[in-house]
Amino acid sequence: MWWIVMGIGMLFLLSFAYAAVSGAPWVPTWKRDIDRLERVLALHSGEHFVELGCGDGRVVLELTKRSGALGIGVELSLMQFIAAQVRRMWQRTPNAYILLQNIFSHDLSNANAVYLFLMPETYEKLRPKFEKELRPGTRVVSYVWPIPGWEPAYVDKLEGAPNLYLYNR
Repeated sequence: MWWIVMGIGMLFLLSFAYAAVSGAPWVPTWKRDIDRLERVLALHSGEHFVELGCGDGRVVLELTKRSGALGIGVELSLMQFIAAQVRRMWQRTPNAYILLQNIFSHDLSNANAVYLFLMPETYEKLRPKFEKELRPGTRVVSYVWPIPGWEPAYVDKLEGAPNLYLYNR
């Protein structure tokens, strides 16, 4: 019986490590920055919002609950995916969905807004995907680091807090 528990533990650990190597280790967006993010993204009811690397789901769930937008959280780590699903059920957020998927596989062509907090080298890798799939007018907000090669339309700065970079495709 102990080997089943060890096997499940190893599965979670390997999934967590693979997600960290693929895009970013799990570091959550600061709770105090969710209000800033809401203001910068300016989501509206009926819009399609995607969070790439949603971790425990706190951002995608909170912003879709506040705005009425359809929210999709994309997460690769099995452990974080399960945590986000539990949070979604607990908060009863019917207009948000959490997908266990690689961020590079998720189709962004229907998105009105995208949020990401990943490692800077992942932003560079995502840029061609964004340029291919995002429709004109799609809002992209990156947390902490700018997207290389793109000029932000707006940078939200707050002393002692990470920057929010808003891009309009």
